[in-house]
Amino acid sequence: MVGRYKVITLCGSTRFKEQFFEAQKRLTLAGNIVISVGLFGHSGDDEVWTEGTKEMLDDMHKRKIDMADAIYVINVGGYIGSSTRSEIEYARANGKEVLYLEEPGEAAALSEAEQRVALQSARMREVQRAYRQVLDGLEALEAQEDNIKALEDYLDDGWQADYEADERGEIGKTVDRSVLAQDTLYDLLEDIGEINENI
Repeated sequence: MVGRYKVITLCGSTRFKEQFFEAQKRLTLAGNIVISVGLFGHSGDDEVWTEGTKEMLDDMHKRKIDMADAIYVINVGGYIGSSTRSEIEYARANGKEVLYLEEPGEAAALSEAEQRVALQSARMREVQRAYRQVLDGLEALEAQEDNIKALEDYLDDGWQADYEADERGEIGKTVDRSVLAQDTLYDLLEDIGEINENI
C-alpha cells in the first residue's frame, strides 16, 4: 500500500495492448496505483527484441511485482503464456495477491490445445476490432465525398495560381497554407483513389 492506495502490477501477454490500457484505466478509477509494462513487444514495440532488452524488461517486471501488493493478470480468453505464468509463480512465492481479468477454470493450467485456441481466439477478436475500425473509417471517408470532389477541382484549377502567389509572399503567414505544401494534396487524393479502387 502507498498511503491508502493498493499497488497493482499488470501482467500478461503484450499482444493484449488494448486490454492492458482498459485494465489500467478501470483499476486506477477504482482507487489503485497501477504499474504496467513499458513496451508492448507483441504489439509493435520492436525495441523489445534488440539484444539483451527482453531479458532486462523481464527482470524489471519482476521488480515491479516486488513493488506491488497484487498482480492483475490480463488473461484474455484464458490465455496465460510461459512468461506470465512465471510472473504468477513469482508473485505467489512472494506473498502477492493474484487477480485475473478472466477467472481461470478449475485447473488453473490450460493444456497446449486450450492455450492455442484461447490465443487464436484473442487474435481473431483483435482482427475483428481492427476490421470494424477500418469500416468506420471508410464510412467517415465516404462522408467527405463533397470535400474530396472540391479538392480535386481545386487541384485542377486554382491550386497552381495560389501556390505561385504564396511563393511571391502574397498569402499571409497567419493563413493555414497546408494545402499548398508540395505534393501533399496530390498524394492525398492519389491515396484516396487507390483506396476506392480496392474496395
